Amino acid sequence: MANLAFERPYKLRAVVFTREARLAQRSLLLLSSTERLLSRWWPSRRLDTDPLESWRVEGRYAPVTIANWKLTPWMRREVLRRRVAQPLEFSVGRLTIVIPFRDREPHLARLIPPLTETLHRQGIQHQILIVEQAVPGSFNRGRLLNIGMHFAADQSDYYCLHDVDAIPVDANYACPSQPLRLVNAIVRPEGEAQRSPHYFSGAVSVRKEQAFAANGFSNLYWGWGKEDDDFFFRLLLAGFLCYVDTEGRYLDLPNPGVTKTTTASKLPQTQQNRKRRSALVRGCLDPMRDGLNTLKYEVIERIDHGSYVKVRVTWPE
Repeated sequence: MANLAFERPYKLRAVVFTREARLAQRSLLLLSSTERLLSRWWPSRRLDTDPLESWRVEGRYAPVTIANWKLTPWMRREVLRRRVAQPLEFSVGRLTIVIPFRDREPHLARLIPPLTETLHRQGIQHQILIVEQAVPGSFNRGRLLNIGMHFAADQSDYYCLHDVDAIPVDANYACPSQPLRLVNAIVRPEGEAQRSPHYFSGAVSVRKEQAFAANGFSNLYWGWGKEDDDFFFRLLLAGFLCYVDTEGRYLDLPNPGVTKTTTASKLPQTQQNRKRRSALVRGCLDPMRDGLNTLKYEVIERIDHGSYVKVRVTWPE
């Protein structure tokens, strides 16, 4: 199917939420002021099991596990109250693939042909949006994904939040009724491996109304990691059941520079990301104070490459 067209003005803008959306978001304010205060120092315990551990849809789709998450008693109560079985169904809709990007031209050149071939073969009405960070300094994946979702909102029914180094081998890009992680197995030259059962990144499909109900990603994760954990937890608190396609397979392209297993895990920014994620999970951070509803950005350049559109973006310091 033909790609959809972007028709957006390019200027600094902030997301404006309707009164109904703001009221819906208030349901994410989980704890009383006393409970939030206690959560700052109260010991947390790991969840031994996930109540939906055996839940499957069509034998292929399984909930992304919450087993082993460390939670305070109050957050445990709220999480388990929301952890109920929900059906996963697929429908037809307008898809925007949102790819956060900077300095990965060789990866992008390898991704676009197999991605577009897969989308056309599956009959998906789609557009591919590359959101390139023009701001110097550390990469901000979550903010770029927020920008992409907001920029393409008028032309989208759902999104696939897609890393540039994830090449589809076996993937279902149809519109899911619940958030869906498409990546399970990763293919590398040394062999095939399974992603962590807690992983919620790589390629994630989510309906537009679900992403906005969860207030999108935090804008405050810089550098390596944890913004995906934060997004997963926001979706969980908003009442959605995040699934993984256990048959999803992707080629994982190598990345230059630091890796999670070496220098990156010791960087101060990584430590700050871990602290922020921990504060959210403990109930000490309000997801509604940081996300799509606080997003500001400016599109400084738009380039139509035919099979995809790239926008270069900046934001206030």
